[in-house]
Amino acid sequence: MKLLLASIVVLFCSLTASARAASDADVTLVKVAKVVIEEEVITITVTEATTRITLVSATHDPNYSGDRWLGMPVTRVQVISEKATFTIKRGKEAAPGGVLAKVWQESLKTAKDLQDGKEVGHIGFYAPDIVIKGNMIDSIVGVGYLYPKRK
Repeated sequence: MKLLLASIVVLFCSLTASARAASDADVTLVKVAKVVIEEEVITITVTEATTRITLVSATHDPNYSGDRWLGMPVTRVQVISEKATFTIKRGKEAAPGGVLAKVWQESLKTAKDLQDGKEVGHIGFYAPDIVIKGNMIDSIVGVGYLYPKRK
C-alpha cells in the first residue's frame, strides 16, 4: 500500500513539474510601442523591457551547488532592452486540439488586452533565438506564451 501511495505522489509531482516548466527567457514588458496579433504569431515591439535569460555552462563541475539544467550548471542574467521586437510563435503543442491550445488562446486574449493599453504579466519563451546588439536585447523569436498579470 505504501509503495502504491509513493508511486502516485511521484507521478503527481512529475506531472506538475512538467506542466509548469521554467521558461528559458522571461520578458517583462515595461513600455510597449506596437502589438500585432495573428493566429500563429504575436509580435510585440517595445521601447523598454527587461529579460531574464537562463544560460547553460559548458563545464560539468560535480561540486557546483547552484541551479542546474539537465545536470549542467546554469546562470541567470537580466538584460534590458530600450528598443526590441519579441516574436512569440505558437508551438505544435498549442495547435488546436493540442495540450496547450487553451494557453495559446489565453495568450491571444492577453495580447488583445496589451493592444488595448492594459498591463499584462510577462512573455515566457522556450528555446528562443535571441539577438543582442550593443549589450542589449534587440529581438527574441521563438515558441512562447504571453501571460496575463497575476491578481
